[in-house]
Amino acid sequence: MTDSERFEQFIQAISAAEQIWLLQADDGLFAMVEDKLGNAYMPVWSSKEACTEASKEEWSDYAVEFMPINEFLNWCKELAEDEIKLGVEPDINGRLLPVEPTVFADILRQLK
Repeated sequence: MTDSERFEQFIQAISAAEQIWLLQADDGLFAMVEDKLGNAYMPVWSSKEACTEASKEEWSDYAVEFMPINEFLNWCKELAEDEIKLGVEPDINGRLLPVEPTVFADILRQLK
């Protein structure tokens, strides 16, 4: 599956479910990853199952949580201001699709 197909599948799934899945630490913070250049990403998943699978390794102490899409869309502006990108559907190798939060929000708003 190409990155474009993965992203389209992700958008369709979260749009239909009207929620997005994240990993949250006990202190209320969410899981983050950084690439070799120091770019920060918040990993997000389209399903509880995919998020749960990701939480088994380095994020085993994080809780699998969902957030309603409308709430997450409002949050995208803050993520952009903090220069945090979205890391869409990280796989077991840590490979993710980087997406600017404002671009992500624009795409979802167009679907509504």
